[in-house]
Amino acid sequence: MKIRLFIAATSAALAFAVMPAKAGDWTLMDILIGKRYAGNVTAIQITDGHSNSEWAVPAQVIYPTGNSLAEAQAEVMDDPSLQAALEVRGIAPKNVLWIETALTGGKIIYYR
Repeated sequence: MKIRLFIAATSAALAFAVMPAKAGDWTLMDILIGKRYAGNVTAIQITDGHSNSEWAVPAQVIYPTGNSLAEAQAEVMDDPSLQAALEVRGIAPKNVLWIETALTGGKIIYYR
């Protein structure tokens, strides 16, 4: 009885492992471990209720000005790797609030 249950469970697990993913281009490893994005880019979404006390967020993100938005969006347009990173994540360039360069050389994108 235990052997039949084990065989049934193993068969079901293998069936799901070899099935193509139905959710876009997600694979089983993406679902279990997480989606791997290209580049050294971190994207942080800023919502309306986001306060500066929760995260160390630059003032330009919480109180964006026309100049800071234009600067961030110009940086996106000048860098093809940033454009690709935004496209993979489904973020429109017009939603980028600010871009920082991390100490590791990677980029941190704040978007709405």
